[in-house]
Amino acid sequence: MEIGPLTTRAVLTIDEDDSLRDAAVSMVERGVGSAVVVAGGKPVGIVTDRDVMRAYAQGADGAGRNVAQYLSRRLLTAPATMSVREAAQIMRDRGFRHLVVVDDAGALVGVFSMRDLVVGLLQEIQASATAPA
Repeated sequence: MEIGPLTTRAVLTIDEDDSLRDAAVSMVERGVGSAVVVAGGKPVGIVTDRDVMRAYAQGADGAGRNVAQYLSRRLLTAPATMSVREAAQIMRDRGFRHLVVVDDAGALVGVFSMRDLVVGLLQEIQASATAPA
């Protein structure tokens, strides 16, 4: 099974210049754990609720800092054709709770989250349980 159909497409996107506080408020308002940072129409990073908590725990002034200061510049993206099992392996090995999914041109398709992963794995289990022997 591929991750494309399971990927959440209603993604919160923000700019690198947005404040950390604005990103946090947007995530809370939308009820999501991440925001994809987009520049030039393509994803360049991701800010998660853990990143925000870490920044505040280290004494950051959220209103005075922009999200660019908290981005990893080595964003790992995934194609929509990636298998659920491969995504699970990457998420486990890298400690990710979110994978940014892109198309062949590198444009944002959506975010594949741990929640999406659980749904995909359950669907695979159900499919194999009902498959003829």
